[in-house]
Amino acid sequence: MRIDFIKIFIFFIVNSFFYKIYLKIPTKIDFIGVENFNPLPAPKKQKRALLSIDNNYFSKNKKKFMPLQMHSFEWLTEFKKVGGIDLLKKSRELIIDWEKCNFNLSSNYWDDLLVARRMVNLSINFDFYGSSAEIEFKKKITNIIFFHFKHLFFLYKLQKSNYEIDIEISKSLLIVIKIFGKKNNFNDLINLIRKQIKYQNNNDKFHKSINVIDHARFIHQLLEIRNILLFNKIKIWPELNLQIQEMVSLLNNLFHKDQSLPLFNGTNNNKSEYVKEIAKLEKDIKIKNLFKAKDGLIVVEANKAKLFFDITKPNSKLLNQNLHSGTLSFELSYNNEKIITNCGASDKYIGKKQVFFRYSAAHSTLTINNTNIAELSEKNGYKRIPTKITNNSEEFDSYYIVSGTHNGYNKNYNILVKRTLRIFKNGKSINGTDQIYSLKSINKNNSYQIRFHLMPSCDCIVTNNDQKIIIKTKNGNAWNFQTFNNKLLIEESIYMGNGNHALKTKQILLTGYTTKVKNTINWELKKIN
Repeated sequence: MRIDFIKIFIFFIVNSFFYKIYLKIPTKIDFIGVENFNPLPAPKKQKRALLSIDNNYFSKNKKKFMPLQMHSFEWLTEFKKVGGIDLLKKSRELIIDWEKCNFNLSSNYWDDLLVARRMVNLSINFDFYGSSAEIEFKKKITNIIFFHFKHLFFLYKLQKSNYEIDIEISKSLLIVIKIFGKKNNFNDLINLIRKQIKYQNNNDKFHKSINVIDHARFIHQLLEIRNILLFNKIKIWPELNLQIQEMVSLLNNLFHKDQSLPLFNGTNNNKSEYVKEIAKLEKDIKIKNLFKAKDGLIVVEANKAKLFFDITKPNSKLLNQNLHSGTLSFELSYNNEKIITNCGASDKYIGKKQVFFRYSAAHSTLTINNTNIAELSEKNGYKRIPTKITNNSEEFDSYYIVSGTHNGYNKNYNILVKRTLRIFKNGKSINGTDQIYSLKSINKNNSYQIRFHLMPSCDCIVTNNDQKIIIKTKNGNAWNFQTFNNKLLIEESIYMGNGNHALKTKQILLTGYTTKVKNTINWELKKIN
């Protein structure tokens, strides 16, 4: 989200930005730090690696792609941890080099979240790199931080729905607002944060992005906000502690049997250790049951099996701008290994994203005419979405049933889709039924595709006249996948589970045409004893 530069210009004409403050910024706030940048290939050689960074790193690489962590100045925390006069001098050189580059305000390096992180890292590490500096250097740093503050402050003031702003930006403003803002700005920000907590999470206390990493990061920000309030001797409102506890409770249910993360809405496993650290921060928390969830992910745990079922309801263009078009997709793990998956997503770099992994075809779900369930838009997140998603969960003596329906294909094909999964309590069998309803006249040219993406560690072979597939897992377990009225295909697929590079894998594919008003496709996944 870019801010109005004309209004910035007017503001800086009216308000001088040469504040003579010299950074009386609190530096003893207890930040968690589990998300800090660690650029080092070998921890034992930490100081040598940091010293190897060129003093003119930014000007030297100005026209090249640079890691965003460098532009967020997270390296300052590493410099401070290691310490020493050499790194102190280098940190000052790097800051001045960055400032001299004068990066264009419309570039990705002035993305709002990146600005917030840079401002915080400059502020909380000042006691390392700036406390013994000359006044002219302090003035320069003050002006850099002040410009960052005003960039974010205008976003906060000009955004009509400012409760949609990333809560990390609010936290960042909270750190420095007593230095640059007015007396009532601090309380205004607290009120905004309370609105953000209420608006940006659904009724189950799941962050509306339905992204496990974003959910963990939101908890991280709440914990740091709590620390800031304690540092400023401000009473914590009870809802804040309750929100943290409930979000951590839910987070602890968002791990597969192999402790990997469910790959929905841009999640990958690159930061799984970070998520695990956040999940441990609140002690003695009971894990939240998501079997009856009405939005986000339904979670079914049956003995050694665990299944995630996507019933996400897009409801905020800003929060859901990275939502993937995977309605009614599912993932399955069993006994410390994952079997059925979504394709995952590459790491989120600010700027242009890889759109392919957001497509419905990259998910273990049903598509019509190989068309996305939601029409994606690079700018706004989506142009067309399912306007109605319903779901139901029931428990019986020997099995669970979860089902979902969406109208994502109503406008373009006059079709309604329903998926029902029966998970037996022994965890060894899943019966699936996918139903396609033609709401008007039958169009026999409409095709359907039902995909089941396998983990790269799985091998598979087609048997039984193309109606059964045997899946063998890395741990030597075997599963039968079969259908009763369709031929099965095995096709190539891509797995981006670690967020860095794509791995080749396989997908099971069911195809056919909508020849009836109600088309029913039954399939079964069963463990071979």
